[in-house]
Amino acid sequence: MVRQRKPPSQTWRTFFENHVKQLVSTDFLVVSTMSCRLLFVFIVLGHHRRHAIHFNVTAHPTGGMDGAANREAFLWDSPPQRAV
Repeated sequence: MVRQRKPPSQTWRTFFENHVKQLVSTDFLVVSTMSCRLLFVFIVLGHHRRHAIHFNVTAHPTGGMDGAANREAFLWDSPPQRAV
């Protein structure tokens, strides 16, 4: 049986270079203060310019904090679009 030869797929580096303008990272972390209080931090990082797009700090997070922070991060700018 003859194998059909597939074209090679792109590498992760090529994928990243092609889509870097559409990629963001989000992180939710807990920070302890000097007075032993806990602060909850939500941060959105843009890969294209390597900068923080948005961050939010609160002592009392709610269930919808991450969704609200994402809406606030892309309020005036367009959100990353799906690659076509």
